[in-house]
Amino acid sequence: MVAMREVGIVLCIDASRLSRNSKDWAHLFELCAYFGTLIADLDQVYDLTAPNDRLVMGIKGTMSELELTILRRRLQGGLESKAARGELRINLPAGYVYDGDDIVMDPDQRVQAAIRLMFDQFDRSSSIRQLAMWYRDQDIAFPVKPMRRSASTQWKIPTSKTLRKLLKHPIYAGCYVYGRRATVVDFVDGRLVKRETEPRPVDQSKVCLHDHHAAYITWDRLLANLRKIGKNHVRWAMQQSPGVAREGLALLSGLLRCGQCGGKIYVGYKPRNAIYFCDGGHEKGSKRCLAFGSQRIDQRVVEELCRAVEPLAVEAALLAARDVEQQLAERGRHAELELEAARYAADRAFAQYDQCDPQNRLVADTLERRWNERLAEVRRAEERLETCRAEVSKLSMDQERQLRELASDFPTLWKHPAADARLRKNVLRAAIREVLVRSSGDGQEPEVTVHWQGGAHTRFTVQRRTRGSSGQSNSSLEALVRTLAETLSDAEMARVLNMRRTTTPGGLRWTRDRVRDYRRLHHIRLEPGRTEGVLTMSQAMRYLGVGHSGIVTLAERGIIDRNQASRFAPWRVSRAQLESERVQRVLGILKATGRLPRGGWPENQRGLFDADTRLTSENESGAS
Repeated sequence: MVAMREVGIVLCIDASRLSRNSKDWAHLFELCAYFGTLIADLDQVYDLTAPNDRLVMGIKGTMSELELTILRRRLQGGLESKAARGELRINLPAGYVYDGDDIVMDPDQRVQAAIRLMFDQFDRSSSIRQLAMWYRDQDIAFPVKPMRRSASTQWKIPTSKTLRKLLKHPIYAGCYVYGRRATVVDFVDGRLVKRETEPRPVDQSKVCLHDHHAAYITWDRLLANLRKIGKNHVRWAMQQSPGVAREGLALLSGLLRCGQCGGKIYVGYKPRNAIYFCDGGHEKGSKRCLAFGSQRIDQRVVEELCRAVEPLAVEAALLAARDVEQQLAERGRHAELELEAARYAADRAFAQYDQCDPQNRLVADTLERRWNERLAEVRRAEERLETCRAEVSKLSMDQERQLRELASDFPTLWKHPAADARLRKNVLRAAIREVLVRSSGDGQEPEVTVHWQGGAHTRFTVQRRTRGSSGQSNSSLEALVRTLAETLSDAEMARVLNMRRTTTPGGLRWTRDRVRDYRRLHHIRLEPGRTEGVLTMSQAMRYLGVGHSGIVTLAERGIIDRNQASRFAPWRVSRAQLESERVQRVLGILKATGRLPRGGWPENQRGLFDADTRLTSENESGAS
């Protein structure tokens, strides 16, 4: 309105309060001075076209801005001072509540047991996602506290995001932390936007008070959890992430490193096997350092693992059995607390229903429905508790003896059907830190160095599979390949050999590369020059200009001769035979009439007097 010349004077109690920053203050000065608008407060009237009034207003604006800055800093300093003493209230996660100004554990034993169960189960899981799936599969509820301080704790199946926040929260280790996030200002689309940065490490926070309150876990255990979560985080650019153990066939995925370029070795899956390969610096267009199959190196590393672990296998099996018993006991304890909470909710619902006036059906119906819902929750909790108690059982003497016998043979235990790929990968990662593979690239056997977690190293070589020369060859296969090489390519020979159910000397299916390697091994050359005058049936069809039925009919009637180098091989026809006068004459009749002549072919038919001529010649020969 000042710019529209509709305002003559701006009235205010304090002129310095007309703006909150120097930018707005200077803009107001400029508009009022340009359009002749006066500004008046309790002290006087200011004409911004006058230098003295403009100077006074400028000083007042600067002092006002300085005053606001000082107030803001004092308030922020008070917050930080209070946080440094550990007295500033923060939003507490599930498991903690405020008792006055002190942070204490939630008095609800069910909540405490749920928090401890989360950390114990994460020690048994390999990732946060697997922990979330375990909660979902077992149908175990978890206490989730909403962001609103007045909201009550809710029991539901936790998500991966919720578990990630809780597992990384330092408050469960008894540490009070403040100032992990910083506020920064960015210039976006012509305006200033404030945002919070990612959380900084705990030791880089503004306030970090150890042993501030009762803890669920130790500080070392929290750091171990953070390292475990960090290892599962994919960091391709840094080449440090082993990734999460999954269901793939390659047991050493995430553990292999290239000895040439130092990069991580990746896995490529095929329908029946897996291949390890290094992209050579992992840049676009770079040449591969090495590539090899997963079966032999996995088998060799597993043999080394069995040799190293077998002396301790019995003790590890007993510890695993006790851990399973402890896990089942914790689930039973959790089910008992859940049943106790469900019974309390049902009793409370009954008390509310009992105090209601039965004649007031609008209220009584609602309270009765709530009571029935709580009773249904009690029945579900009882069923879950019965299931948990049925699963809990201690090892008997016979079961312990069988477990010792089974653990003494670790290779058999490793191949047990119940041991899936994920479990085997976790065992390998618990024992092995990294596997270094180096190859000269000239066909030599790759050299493998296993770096164990304890600091020891094991070095060995992995024998390559020689393509086309595995096992013992036979003369009939060599003769068949020589015959097929006269007319077929490597890909066509592979198709024929597979249709004949013929395998390589190593027992594998034929491919173009394996046929080529076999030919090179036995010095068999492709000789298309030897069959320049021979056509396949398809080539003969195009050469004669007839269809498939026509060429088949010519062959069945005996007009053309065909042959095969082997079963399932293409039929072969001589080009000279197709160019003969006999074939061309029959072909002309076929194209003119659309069918072949009946009753014999023209060259086999005799004239009317051929019989008399034959008798005369026979009589003359008898007289003589």
